[in-house]
Parts: sequence; C-alpha cells; structure tokens
Amino acid sequence: MLKIIFFFIISFFIGGIPTGYIAVRLAEKKDIRKYGSGNIGFTNVFRVSGFKIASIVLVIDIAKAFLTTYYFASFAENFELFRLLFGLTVILGNIFSPYLKFKGGKGVATGLGVAIAVSPYGVVASLIVFLIVVFVFRYVSLGSLSAAFTFLISNIYLYLRFEDIYQLVFSIILFVSVVLTHRENIKRLISGTENKIGKRKE
Repeated sequence: MLKIIFFFIISFFIGGIPTGYIAVRLAEKKDIRKYGSGNIGFTNVFRVSGFKIASIVLVIDIAKAFLTTYYFASFAENFELFRLLFGLTVILGNIFSPYLKFKGGKGVATGLGVAIAVSPYGVVASLIVFLIVVFVFRYVSLGSLSAAFTFLISNIYLYLRFEDIYQLVFSIILFVSVVLTHRENIKRLISGTENKIGKRKE
C-alpha cells in the first residue's frame, strides 16, 4: 500500500513537469507564460516558438503520461482500476503543476497519453476527428473538444460491447476536464475571437 501511495505522489509530480515552459526556456530563454495565451501547452508553444519546439513538447507530454500510467498500474493487483487512477493523477498534475504554483496546462496532450494507456481503440477515432476539425476550422481548441467528445462516445460504445466500466468512467472525466479547462476558449469560439492555428502570436 505504501508503494502505491508513493507511486501516486510520483505520478502527480511527473504529470506536473511543465514541458512547454522548460522547452521554450531552454531554446529561446523565454517564459512562455508571458506570450500568446500564457498557456504552457502545445498550441501556445506552437504559436510563440514554432512547430519544432511544440512537437517536442507534444511528444514528451504524451509519452510521460502513457509510460507513467501504464508502468505504475502494472504493480497493482487491479490493473484496470489503477490504470484509471494513476492516469487521472497524471492529468491533475499537468493541470495543477506543483512546479508553477499549481498553474499548468489544459491536460489535452497528457490526457491523450493516458487515453492511449486506458482505451487505445477509443483514441483512434478521436485523433481522426481532431485532425479533420483542425484542418477544416483551424481551431485547436475546437479540435480538442471534439476529440474528447468523440472519445466519450467511443467508450460508451465499447462499454455497451465489453462492459469496461473503467474506460467509460475515464472518458467521462476526461471530457468534463477538457471542457472545464477550455472555458475561455469556448467563450472565444462563440464570440468568434478564438485564435486559429498557424497564426503566431507575439
């Protein structure tokens, strides 16, 4: 039990590693929080620092979430349950980063990494929808919201087929989390002032 508790603590701190902040600071000696939207995630890094740095941030965030979730859960007797719990802990760490006074990202890339560990089949449809929405409308926020909704619908279907309650619970929590962390984006989407992908912000 003590080992599992220790793993939860480590998961939170791993999830909280501010990859975007670190990458931009190392590459350009900038504080990403002072540019663009002020967010440390992929989209703002892309606008401020370009695709190369943003891609590194995206890959690291996905990888750290997937590996942490899957590896730590392998030590628990109920793998499916603890895969869910460790995944949620990693996402919370990303949103409330202990390294940045508990202000972090929006949990999208981290959520994707956890989703791959928890429900890989549900991720496929979500990524397709994300790419289509971003390509057509050029709003990453709209793509993220659409992908989270698609992931939820996919896991409802999977639950009806295979009755995996942990995948379903995770998809519901992830969708709610993405909506809550994108509240301001939703307001800008409604008002027509949301920033489109490809437009760099100084």
